Amino acid sequence: MKKILVSFVSLLLASGGLWGQSNSPWTLEQCIEQALQQNLELKRQEVSLKSTGQDYRQSKLDLLPNLNGMVEHQLGTGRVLDRGTYEWVNANISQGDLGMQSDLTLFNGLQGLNNIKMNKAAYQMNREDLEAQIDNVTIRVVTGYLDLLRYQELVAVADTVVQVTLQQVERMERLVAVGNEPKGRLLEVNAQLSAEKLNYTRAVNNRDIAKLTLMHVMNMTEVEGFEIEAPLLPDPSALRIPDFDSVFQYALENLPQIKSAEHGIESMDRALAIRKGMRSPRLYARGVLYSNYSNGLMNPVDNTQDYPLSEQINNNQYKQVSMGINIPFFNRWEVQTNINKAKLDLQDAEYQYESAVLTLQQTLQQYHTEALAAQENFRSAQEAVANSDEAYRFALEKFKVGTGTSLELQQARSQLAESTADMISSKYVLIFYTKILDFYMGRDIVF
Repeated sequence: MKKILVSFVSLLLASGGLWGQSNSPWTLEQCIEQALQQNLELKRQEVSLKSTGQDYRQSKLDLLPNLNGMVEHQLGTGRVLDRGTYEWVNANISQGDLGMQSDLTLFNGLQGLNNIKMNKAAYQMNREDLEAQIDNVTIRVVTGYLDLLRYQELVAVADTVVQVTLQQVERMERLVAVGNEPKGRLLEVNAQLSAEKLNYTRAVNNRDIAKLTLMHVMNMTEVEGFEIEAPLLPDPSALRIPDFDSVFQYALENLPQIKSAEHGIESMDRALAIRKGMRSPRLYARGVLYSNYSNGLMNPVDNTQDYPLSEQINNNQYKQVSMGINIPFFNRWEVQTNINKAKLDLQDAEYQYESAVLTLQQTLQQYHTEALAAQENFRSAQEAVANSDEAYRFALEKFKVGTGTSLELQQARSQLAESTADMISSKYVLIFYTKILDFYMGRDIVF
């Protein structure tokens, strides 16, 4: 997918409401960027990505030796060990210990390296999950945007029908006034006008609901003044539906959901290697620097002189460098149990990958089938509109000369309106699924 993670992060850092203060219509690109900026799930995923990034960084730092210091001062009274003579005496004592210790793991069954690889895979998995959520929000915005455009066109069609019917009512009023038509025909035409006004009201309501749905996807609550730009849509007759196999193969290699599942397998595989590494002995090195002081110590050079604290610490230093090995002989089968659980986690990750591939295949098959069906529906709807228009013109002429009834005219007009609505709906469905298939091919959705 042609989505750049850095651009999304920059959106999060930008100030809110990029176009919220503007009265100009919103373009599709602006709607998508607004939705990406305000979506809380994306922000949460971004936080999760940063967290796994810290885990990845820390796993590399864990290969370094540690260094810890200690200082302890004691005040006591009673029978204590004299640190100068190593004899037990009764005294008031003020003494202390201080030192530093550093440990370095030399070998532990490659657990450190496998931990780095596991956290790297987890970080990459979270990054792909973020990309997948961006794609999902984008598709939701495109769906809402096209739905709103569709209902706006349907409102325009319904309004046109109302205006035409209103003209017929006015004409019939003039004919009834001069006695050329009975009043009953005027009542019939008025009833038709009421029905068309009801259809118009329903269309307006559907448009307003579609607008609200789109705004909710964008996390906007201020409905007043929100309008979208009507782009120059492609000619539905000229749209080409890509081959299913090519779409599926490209998506399988590039879709973030699939990459995320692949990284999930890699992460669980490294986790299994870590559990197996726990069988290995741990070889380590250790360095210690220690000293102590006490008010009971005598100056070794001149016991009549004070023994300064700095000299005590310097003279009482103890240094040690050591190496050791910890060998796990028996740990109540805990290591083997962890290995068995890690194998199950790996198997589950593999099933998740297979499930992601299957879901992708089924989704694309559905989209591809819907696109083909919409293409046929649009062609049929075009033909239906042409025939319905001719039928309406014929019924209108008959009505004008008095040989046709208002019921016949109403039926012809309703059929034309229904055919036009079907053509508009099939047009937007065809454009939507064609653009979605292009999106899965890695192409940006633009009009």
